[in-house]
Amino acid sequence: MNSGSGDDSDPHVDVVLVRTGRDGWATPVGGAAEVVLTDPGPPDATIVAELLAAAVRLVSDVDLPDEVVWAIEDSPTPELFRRSPWLHRHKVLVLRDGRCAVDGHVLVYDPVSGIRVVEVGAEPESEPGFDLGREPWIPVVTVDGDQEFVGIEDVILRAHELRRIAAEAPTMTAALHRLILAVFHRVYGPPSENAWAELWSADAFAEEPVRDYLRRHEFDLFHPKLPFMQCAALASLPPATPGKLVPYRAVGNNVTLFDHTTATDRLLLTPAEAARWLVTTQAFDPGGMKTPYEKDKSSERAPCNGFGVVLVEGATLKETLLLNAIVYRPLDELPPMTTAEDHPVWESATGPAPTPDRRTPRGWTDLLTWPSRRVLLSTTRVDGELKVDGVVLTPGTRLSASGPDEEKMAAYRKPRGPRGKPKQDAPMYAVRLDAVRRIWRHSVELFTVDNWQEGRSRQRPPALDQIDTLVERGAIYRSAVYTLRVFGQRLDSKASVVEAWLEDEVSAPVALMRATRSERFSGFMGAAIMVADDAGSALRALQSEFRSELRGSQANPIDLSFWPRLGRPFDTFLRGLAEAEVNRRADTPVADQWVHVVTEAATETADRWLRGTQTEPTKLVVLGRHDKQFRDRLTAAKQRFRADAAAFIKGEGEER
Repeated sequence: MNSGSGDDSDPHVDVVLVRTGRDGWATPVGGAAEVVLTDPGPPDATIVAELLAAAVRLVSDVDLPDEVVWAIEDSPTPELFRRSPWLHRHKVLVLRDGRCAVDGHVLVYDPVSGIRVVEVGAEPESEPGFDLGREPWIPVVTVDGDQEFVGIEDVILRAHELRRIAAEAPTMTAALHRLILAVFHRVYGPPSENAWAELWSADAFAEEPVRDYLRRHEFDLFHPKLPFMQCAALASLPPATPGKLVPYRAVGNNVTLFDHTTATDRLLLTPAEAARWLVTTQAFDPGGMKTPYEKDKSSERAPCNGFGVVLVEGATLKETLLLNAIVYRPLDELPPMTTAEDHPVWESATGPAPTPDRRTPRGWTDLLTWPSRRVLLSTTRVDGELKVDGVVLTPGTRLSASGPDEEKMAAYRKPRGPRGKPKQDAPMYAVRLDAVRRIWRHSVELFTVDNWQEGRSRQRPPALDQIDTLVERGAIYRSAVYTLRVFGQRLDSKASVVEAWLEDEVSAPVALMRATRSERFSGFMGAAIMVADDAGSALRALQSEFRSELRGSQANPIDLSFWPRLGRPFDTFLRGLAEAEVNRRADTPVADQWVHVVTEAATETADRWLRGTQTEPTKLVVLGRHDKQFRDRLTAAKQRFRADAAAFIKGEGEER
């Protein structure tokens, strides 16, 4: 190969030119060997010979501009080269279709001319961008029930025409809401509750502010210097399959439950699909080992794995955005823990550095768009259409933050001791979704305020505090009923593999969010949840004690079919409690209906289990005894509920 010009005294860098191959592999230019640049090495003599044959010396201001040579010099030495005495001083340029990017410069290689720099957009064959501000990529449902894809501009300006964002995975839906909420805060604030009320009463959001914002900041998914939510410096690493962004696609040895492809199948994503999974990855990527940029392979779970993402949902997306948009005034440190330097990741003038780091958030929009991974997408054309066929995914910024202080879309609680009392010396833990424990069972933490700021045992999302204040100001009707929708995912024991996506919802009557009523409502809801817990415990005791006495094997938990029956009735209970509060009606019928539903569901579950339990006639006496114990426990649970709820029940017309 042409070794370039200049002598050893000139500033220069020695680089090996490689072409990208299949998933994570590379081939030296002019050679045939396949190598993995992240292997610890050292390579054998045959591989070394091919790599050295693909090496060139690039001299500063002769072969390439000075800043490009220095950028190559500052790039990491591939892991494969570091233990080789012949390669340890070499860098690498990874070519895709004869091109690569270095520090925002596009380099083109051909065997005759060697390496040269071309200006972005100077060549007609340069790939177009994908403007997330205007291109359709966000999946939405309109108020008429139609499904569409829209860009960031339309998702905000048409929010009054849209019902909700609804993506292919709950985690993606949550991540997209957080992204759009960050844009919304930077465009509209709102800087005060008065400004919020003006936005709420308007038919639609003003057009020019959002269009001006999208013009001023870079939202191009494939921008050569500032690709959206990515790191251009990762161009020095060979891309792997974009399946690394998609949890249900098989990658390497990680065969998944939902996917029947293999790692050898070529996965192509449209730019819209890649953008959605990119945003989701930054918010929800599991922890574990990633491709290192230099040496650091370890990554922590992305922030949203640590809590159930709580979204207050209105009748339209416009209402939803506003219901979750707490007052945003960074110069006055609002919301709390937000500084004047707060901004989303795309407002950075340089983009994130390729090496992982750790820091505290600058504020709320910084946290909403947290760069937990360094990512770079790569593209190709298939039948004339632009596709994403590769991704570099490395550890990103680790989060140093206290969840209850920083995270605004989560609820927190202290664990309870054996007697059901909160452990005052314990830290606050986030409310998370569970496949069995439905989210309504956390209604006390989600809805009500612990007015004891010192030693408080729970904390609801701040958006609910603001809704309470806006009701007092008359901006929101006290009779309004919204929805709390909660998103999350379950990881394996090593927190490195996604086992399940989770989404749940519960009705959110505004009347139950009133801080001045929190003691009554928390007590009432707590008693209602406790009677359901007691009924579930009675069912489990029926099963486990019968099996234990007969030394039988354990079967599926009996209460698995009990809990799903209570979600909708609990919604009815909440709505009934709110209506009684607003209209000053008696609470007793609401309480009676709830305890009836719980006992009926528990009794039917027990009866079905008893009928399906195969046992010898001589053991029926044992079964009957345990059935009686179950019914005694259920009766005791009902009596305990009535005693506990009595302190919180209000009569007809009684002062609230």
